[in-house]
Amino acid sequence: MKKSVFSIVVVMAMNSFAVAGGDIVPVPVPVTEKDTSGFYVAGALYYNNVYSIDSNWFDSATNTQDELGGLTGIIGYNYNEYLALEARASKSLFKEDYADEYNFSFFLKPQYRFRDADQYEDNYFTLYGLIGFGYVNVEGNDGDTPAATEVIGKTIVDDWDFQYGIGLSYTFVDTDNPQNDSGDWSIFVEYNMHMHDKSITPTRLYNYNPNKYDKISMDGLNVGISYQF
Repeated sequence: MKKSVFSIVVVMAMNSFAVAGGDIVPVPVPVTEKDTSGFYVAGALYYNNVYSIDSNWFDSATNTQDELGGLTGIIGYNYNEYLALEARASKSLFKEDYADEYNFSFFLKPQYRFRDADQYEDNYFTLYGLIGFGYVNVEGNDGDTPAATEVIGKTIVDDWDFQYGIGLSYTFVDTDNPQNDSGDWSIFVEYNMHMHDKSITPTRLYNYNPNKYDKISMDGLNVGISYQF
């Protein structure tokens, strides 16, 4: 009788241990995704062409073209890894011939980051586009080949226009904080179209040129650096 009771107790204990053992399952560790949202600021040097007919970059002899240099300031917000919003302001600091300009813009910025999903500590490239609207002001000035006398110091174009661009950046990841973009630095280069064939009052863009022009365009390059908070 005692042996039977002992056997029953042993069997029950073994069954209880087996059931308990079956409950011991490794708890999966959740994978923490990288937080890619946040504000960033950027500054850039720009080279712009203002022209009416032809534009040949870095060619000062092109008819109706002026080459400008200046600064661009950017405030942006990365909504996620694939989309950002930006506000920009630019001002020319020097010109070659007949124009000064300033402009500000608002962009949607679709982007694609070339990196592995689990390699958050590695630096990476990003290809992005810019789609939006901006305000452009171009004023006649007296550079090497000045504007016509009647437009020096006066507005040539002062209007909003559709704007777009494309760029490539390279990001240096803050390895002390790999789970979000805070502290990351990026360098970038991009092309922007600020306005295309914008109608203007027919005028002489160059003082020596008797021809009349009724449209003006502006495009250019930005090279800069950004920091994400």
